[in-house]
Amino acid sequence: MPSVSKSIAYLRSNDGLRAFLAVFMVAVIGVATLGLPVVFGGATTTAEATEPSPEMESYDSVTQAESELGPADDIYLGDNESAVLHYEDDSDVDKLDMGMDVSEGLVHMLVVDDIDDPDEELESANFSAMLDQQGLSGSGSMVMERPDDLESFDADVSGEVSEDTNEFDASTSGTFDSQSTSAGTGSTSGEVSVTADRFETSGDVTAEMDSAGSGSDMYVDASLTETSNGYTVDVTQEQTLTQWTASQWETREQARQTLQEQYGTLATSLGGTSEIEITNYDFQEGADGQSQVDISYSVTYTGIDDGIEQQLTDQLTADRSTDLTRSEAREIAASVTDVELEQIEFMLDVSDNSMDAEWDVAIANYDELTFAMFDLMEATDTTGQLPEEQLENARAAIEAQQAANLESTVSWDGSAEQSSDEITFDATVTGDTKNWDAYIDELESRDMDAPHDVTFELTADTDGDELSMDGKFELEAEDLAGQAINSWAESIQSSESSTMSPETEEFVSALDESELEVARIDAGLEDGTVRVEAGARFEDMSKITDTLTDSMSISGVATEQHDETASMYVYVDDMDGIDTASATKADLEHLDVVGTETTVHEAGEWDDDLPQADTDAMSEFLETEDAENTSEDGNDDEDSDSVPGFGIGAALASLAALLTALVLGRRA
Repeated sequence: MPSVSKSIAYLRSNDGLRAFLAVFMVAVIGVATLGLPVVFGGATTTAEATEPSPEMESYDSVTQAESELGPADDIYLGDNESAVLHYEDDSDVDKLDMGMDVSEGLVHMLVVDDIDDPDEELESANFSAMLDQQGLSGSGSMVMERPDDLESFDADVSGEVSEDTNEFDASTSGTFDSQSTSAGTGSTSGEVSVTADRFETSGDVTAEMDSAGSGSDMYVDASLTETSNGYTVDVTQEQTLTQWTASQWETREQARQTLQEQYGTLATSLGGTSEIEITNYDFQEGADGQSQVDISYSVTYTGIDDGIEQQLTDQLTADRSTDLTRSEAREIAASVTDVELEQIEFMLDVSDNSMDAEWDVAIANYDELTFAMFDLMEATDTTGQLPEEQLENARAAIEAQQAANLESTVSWDGSAEQSSDEITFDATVTGDTKNWDAYIDELESRDMDAPHDVTFELTADTDGDELSMDGKFELEAEDLAGQAINSWAESIQSSESSTMSPETEEFVSALDESELEVARIDAGLEDGTVRVEAGARFEDMSKITDTLTDSMSISGVATEQHDETASMYVYVDDMDGIDTASATKADLEHLDVVGTETTVHEAGEWDDDLPQADTDAMSEFLETEDAENTSEDGNDDEDSDSVPGFGIGAALASLAALLTALVLGRRA
């Protein structure tokens, strides 16, 4: 069984410190690695944890770590084999406060420090997030100097997913400085509408520039319609030709042969036929080597559906990665040709200094194709890596969309204008879902969970010389804290890029089994001072601490700081079976944590008031109310000045890297 000295040395080593801090930061990992739902459309996913490759000092053994770091500074012996281990070291951090109480399942950390080279453009920022059994919520804001090339900016984004609605709105506008030698305008608008078996989209794009183009004007107006035995393509085309391509169009017969080569090859390859009819033809030869062709024609395809079905059936049957009979392959192929191309229209008009494009598309009856793709995925999953439950849930969700006639629509409208000295833009995007409440009812009737309730807001604007941003989000989900840690643990354990020792495997499993109940992080930056505060509560923290040592039972940790000296007190309930009530230094000298300069305070001979973890304050920090504004009320001492936080990226990514570094680099 490892000695107490090895356990303490491990705690003081770089990897050991990461193990200790991991207990503090494990909840934050849940926040950082949790994938927010793809709210528009109702799907929910969970993102995999990232595996950064941090640089850290490492040791070949715990014994080496002991010799490098030395013994404890003080050991306070108590009754019943208990002790308090005191470590003292220099600290260049303005404020460091860490606490842990295993019986209460509480951990907490507060760090306040000055940044050596603060970013003068960033004036202040704050971020706060809380993860608990009811969900995830967070908010943040940032104020920075307005960039020199940004004259004005305004953005407003919001969205909501609930039992009754699924919608979002986004708008933005602004002006940037420009040093362009040309000017122009551009705009676009359109809409996309999707149901379980129908897709529609229409829109337009226009652009105009004051500079001359290449001189190759072109106009194309094309449409495709489905007939009872094939397809018809109607095209009107006007195009400027070069001297190398003019010969392909200079007579009506040459034009027909050119079109036959372009369109007939497809029909031949699919075992069908094509017929081309030219309804209008005009060719004008230019004196400058450029010619102009104006032509209208129709292409009629017949018999190509049979060719598509035959070729797909052959390919699917011959594919060794699938387990399909020919009859099953034929059904999948037939679902492809059953898709109805109700309307496909496209227009493009390109002139010397302008471009206009329009489209109108409607495709229907692809629900059978969707289900056929599920069959294909199931057939190709010969190793059983794709859970059958996921496929069945996907099928049921499509069926629920059909039954509810769910329709999701996204619309947009945007424009931009460029002059010699500035660029202005204005854009809006909106999303809405019809029959959403009926869809929720259909899911519940199939014993499926409805998408989690989500709300989010983000605003940004310029005011004088400042650019400010504010945002908040809330995700409601039962037992989200536990799911987040479980997802993180599974991601680490299944990662192909990490090879874990049995000890690390045990530690990751312990994190999962410790039953995270709530976690919170606040982070801030203002006037060159950074403040990070984080905490968590577990139902059974002993599962984690038991993996750190086999020889002693850690019950708590507390710290204190005086000027540039920081002390950590580790409370131990069991000192490897030593009778601490009567032990002297001589009884402990065989332990490597005891050195010539270690002061051993025997039981009953010391009455120092050693710092304890403040469980009341730790619990209060984890209260769910007003999570984003706690730093405004922290006036307990002169070091707890209110300092707004980082953004979500900097705070959570760095803390996520810390814990992932522990898991991937932990030593036995």
